[in-house]
Amino acid sequence: MTKLTLMALLLITAISNGFSQETGTVKGTVTDTLNKQNLTNAVVAVLRAKDSVLVKYTRTTKEGQFNLPNLAAGKYIVMVSYPTYADYIDMVSVTGGSTTDLGKVPVITKATLLQEVIVRQTVSAIRVKGDTTEYRADSFRVSPNADVQELLRKLPGIQVNSKGEITAQGERVQKVLVDGEEFFSDDPAVVTKNLRADAVDKVQSFDKKSDQAVFTGIDDGQKIKTLNLTLKEDKKKGYFGKLEGGGDFNKYATGKALANAFKGKRKISGYLTTDNTKYEALNWDENRNYGGDANTTTEFTDDGGMMIFSSGDEFSWGRGFPTSTTGGLHFSNKWNKDKHNSNNTYQFNQLDVRGINTNKTQNILPGADLISTSVQDQVSSKRRNKLTSIYEWQIDSSSSLKITARGSVVNGSSASDYFGRTINSDSILLNQSNRRTSVEDENKTLNATILYRKRFKKTGRSFSWNNDINYNDRADNGFLTADNQFFDPLGNIVRRDLLDQQKINKQLMTTINSTVNYTEPLWKNTFLIFNYRLNVSRNDAERNTFAKNTANNKYENLVDTLSNHFIFNTTGHTGNLSFRYAVKKLNFSFGSGIGQVNYRLKDLFKNSDRNVIFNNFIPAVSLNYNPKQQRRFYFNYNGSTQNPTLAQIQPIIDNIDPLNLTIGNPNLRQSFNHRFSMGASDYKVLKSRSVSFNINYNRTDNAISNASYVDSAGRRINQAINVDGNYNLSARVGYGFEIIPSLNINFDISPRISQNANRVNGIDNITKNKAMQYSINAGYWGDKAINFWFNGSANYNNSVTSIRPDIATKFWTYNAYGNLQLKFKKIKTYIDMGIEANIYQKTAVFADQRNVYLVNTTIRKVISKNDQWEAKIYVNDIFNQNLGINRNASSNFITESTNQTIQRYALFSLVWNFSKNGKPSQGF
Repeated sequence: MTKLTLMALLLITAISNGFSQETGTVKGTVTDTLNKQNLTNAVVAVLRAKDSVLVKYTRTTKEGQFNLPNLAAGKYIVMVSYPTYADYIDMVSVTGGSTTDLGKVPVITKATLLQEVIVRQTVSAIRVKGDTTEYRADSFRVSPNADVQELLRKLPGIQVNSKGEITAQGERVQKVLVDGEEFFSDDPAVVTKNLRADAVDKVQSFDKKSDQAVFTGIDDGQKIKTLNLTLKEDKKKGYFGKLEGGGDFNKYATGKALANAFKGKRKISGYLTTDNTKYEALNWDENRNYGGDANTTTEFTDDGGMMIFSSGDEFSWGRGFPTSTTGGLHFSNKWNKDKHNSNNTYQFNQLDVRGINTNKTQNILPGADLISTSVQDQVSSKRRNKLTSIYEWQIDSSSSLKITARGSVVNGSSASDYFGRTINSDSILLNQSNRRTSVEDENKTLNATILYRKRFKKTGRSFSWNNDINYNDRADNGFLTADNQFFDPLGNIVRRDLLDQQKINKQLMTTINSTVNYTEPLWKNTFLIFNYRLNVSRNDAERNTFAKNTANNKYENLVDTLSNHFIFNTTGHTGNLSFRYAVKKLNFSFGSGIGQVNYRLKDLFKNSDRNVIFNNFIPAVSLNYNPKQQRRFYFNYNGSTQNPTLAQIQPIIDNIDPLNLTIGNPNLRQSFNHRFSMGASDYKVLKSRSVSFNINYNRTDNAISNASYVDSAGRRINQAINVDGNYNLSARVGYGFEIIPSLNINFDISPRISQNANRVNGIDNITKNKAMQYSINAGYWGDKAINFWFNGSANYNNSVTSIRPDIATKFWTYNAYGNLQLKFKKIKTYIDMGIEANIYQKTAVFADQRNVYLVNTTIRKVISKNDQWEAKIYVNDIFNQNLGINRNASSNFITESTNQTIQRYALFSLVWNFSKNGKPSQGF
């Protein structure tokens, strides 16, 4: 890690020195010529005269003064902006070693100016309006065919990492809009990766209130960082897309066809891809732009909060070598003055995976420990057809109706060959297992949601009713054959279990959720919020295991201990009452919910019934304080109950892994979670300086944990149990600043301690974990020939268990990621080099650990005059180092797995970017 840190610092220093030269200074005082007063906090920006690229910016002091040092010699445009005042523009020349004093810079209000003359407005590069920071896109130069992601990397105060995740003013961006609306998707990485930068007029960064707050007019304190891209007028009709094909002329190939067509509010898109170099042929940067918002979920919690998160599904990840085919169509339109809105998406996915996985696990037990190793060779195939349709009707200015319908059919098959063995601390073989599994399954899902909202004449009074219906029908048919052998200390077989079984599982589940929300203003800035929720569900789960009849080789002998048929009915009622006080700078709420859930479990095999009633208590307190723009403090407390799942209660043994059996626990009780969080942030957009911290503490009473019993032969039986003493405390402190224009650096420190209880061989065990992460990231995104970003982290882990305090698991891991971009504009050639290093400290158990250093390179050449055609060469894992290693320490287990993964290859691609958006796109 020391070498990596030194390399990073040398790189930053070298680049910083490369920019240093004899410089000059521009200073002055901004004054209102009409009212004869100096202006405080006016924005003063310096742009390069030849191309209007932003060089430096600042705000005036209380006396109206500004000072812009370290400007390279040359000609510049000085631009002064202030709310309700006309922009001031002037040309200046800066010479090295001198100070250019502009004296009094006169500005005049727009109202006065319009009374006297008609002027041509020149928009400044950056404006700050309240909580909104606005950037003019054309002031920041990008390369030909650049996407919005490249544009965002150049904007002060905005960072984009290698995954396309965006941070603005120190906060994670969760939503990206186009002209204030969803553009095929609101997923940040998707929209920014596939929308062209030259179509954007302005980029606006702000904190978007929740839909409920916008609807009711009551600020609920729930805000998410949002970017809004306003398009140029001539870009709001036409089409754009791309065709891409590539291969290594041997093993790997990729093909992609994507197109978007839009006219006003009507948008149509489609895509078809095939790829065997990654898990999503339509990569996650493009997925929801062309394919709809498949995996972004919005949830309203019982305490009135809102969660928005995006996650992959079974078609976006895996282990091994994938072959992926995807396709989709998307249509959306608004009509009748936007009163009606329709959004429809069809998706097809086919994913085939093959690969070998190796695993090594240290199981820490009282008085001894066991080492288990395994090798698994597996193949799988999945196919999905999915349809999503959303219709919104704005009935009038105060009421709306939204109907959402989603349906999918997933068919899959998989097969696996597994060999594993377990030894004790004296290297004596205890057991080994050789087994084969195969399964074919079908999963049908249907979801329908109806949401009605009504806002009354009295400000703050509102009503909403949401009904959600879910249907899931799943069936699978599989086979298990296994040869399990157990040995004595001398290596003799003392027991051998041969299994040959068929497993047929069926599950039919229906769920209905109905939620009513009502808000009522009590007095000025104070509101009462009432919420009631009804949940009714039915789960018909049947699991049958059949042993083979050796007489006729048919699977017809039912194994009673591995078979069961349950009908699991749930009825839940929850009421919530809270009070909220909301003013401009302060938002405070407190309240509580109470409820009851009734579990009714019917065992059709044993003809028995069991009823369980849980009472739920849901307190909540939240405080948000914004003393000034871009500065925030918050505190939240939420309490909630967690009820056992059917899989944890159901008393049936699952022997799919005969050496690791899981049984149900019908006596489980509900747990209660306490969640505290607090934090603060302060951001100076014109200085690109950010300071933030947050602290999170979670404690669970009566937590649902695990009890495991490992016998002398190494067989393990697991069961869910209730425990006390579980907690997690974490914190983060971050500081970022700008070294020179466009060169930013950020530091983060994140400590964490946790305690988790479980039971091992009948002995209560406490596992204490301590972890610390130190990270640094830096990036330069300018108009120079070199751009780069670097992220490095050092992670320390310390874990000790009460059953074996003599064994402490301590190790460091080091991770570094970087990207270097070289731009040769005259010959329209661009080189991107990505570097990743993963270094693991060796331990007694993992003494053979190999470190991984990955280098990927892309060379891109624009080969047409109109910048539409590109030729690319991509080399993956130049040094053939990719090993797919993952290490995890939890409870009394330490596990390390290595997955077969794609290593070195070279891909040659040809790309055609096409568009017709009014004026032809010339690039920069």
